[in-house]
Amino acid sequence: MNTWRELTFPTNALKETVIVIEDNRANILADPLRWLILETLGDGKSVAEISRTLEITDARVLYHLKKLAETGVVQLEKDETGPHEWRCSPAADKIRVRKDLLKNNQVVEALPTDVVSQFNQAFHEAAEGLYGSTFQTSVNHNRARLSEEQASEFGRRLLALIEEYFPPGKGDRSGIKYGFYGILTPIDLHPLDDSETEKK
Repeated sequence: MNTWRELTFPTNALKETVIVIEDNRANILADPLRWLILETLGDGKSVAEISRTLEITDARVLYHLKKLAETGVVQLEKDETGPHEWRCSPAADKIRVRKDLLKNNQVVEALPTDVVSQFNQAFHEAAEGLYGSTFQTSVNHNRARLSEEQASEFGRRLLALIEEYFPPGKGDRSGIKYGFYGILTPIDLHPLDDSETEKK
């Protein structure tokens, strides 16, 4: 049974042969996005190149690269070709991480497993026609840049609706049982150019 998770990079005579992670550094490498960044790194890329490949902001990429640099698996350097540019290269031809450490230190899922299971089961049954043709369902995934004030106002208004429809005794006992699970959370950082501009 393989107890290691490995990632191999293009060979470079200036790099170490292999870096073995068997300590707390596995906490950092357990993040799925960080591992994905490593998988796209090749023999080295700029922050902008990684950002375009993964379709996330450069500020978010740089944040995770700095975390990876703390483990020693990558080398991160300021690129003098641009005022906001950084370049990252793998520090070895191969990294090896103990799988049991990755498993034990995975980031907690945003949605509890039992909630995900209940909603997936309900949508499957709805698609098969269990509820007939008159039930209501809504699946929305929306993204926007909001100020702290806007996000706070959205949260207040959403809670007001939940308090109106979902507390005990407010519903219709003869109706269909509905569930609602909402998450409002930042999903990406501003690009580096934006953050630098805002500081001036």
